[in-house]
Amino acid sequence: MFPIFRNAITIAARRLPSATGHLVATSFHILSKPSIISALQPGFLTPALQTVVPSCGMKVRGRLRRRCKDCYFVMREGRLYVMCKTHGRHKQMSMVKDPKNTWILSHATQGKVRPW
Repeated sequence: MFPIFRNAITIAARRLPSATGHLVATSFHILSKPSIISALQPGFLTPALQTVVPSCGMKVRGRLRRRCKDCYFVMREGRLYVMCKTHGRHKQMSMVKDPKNTWILSHATQGKVRPW
């Protein structure tokens, strides 16, 4: 943003009171949000921050194998899975073949011109 334009917006924002009557801090960083400068009143709960819980997804592989003694195979909806209760990072699932590659071609279906 241009420095002159940013300064004009900052000055205008400081002159206007917010709806609650508190001063609002202005920041032009993408990830920041306006925050209330005034102290929180006693008796109100402070907002809890949301934390991100990392979780690994399934590995999609052409050939599955067990990686430890606790890994086991499961067949669900035509797909083979490897599950492991000890190590979540061992989870795998097989690739699904494209239906076009599973067709069985015979002499009747290979010609370009149809006989009918």
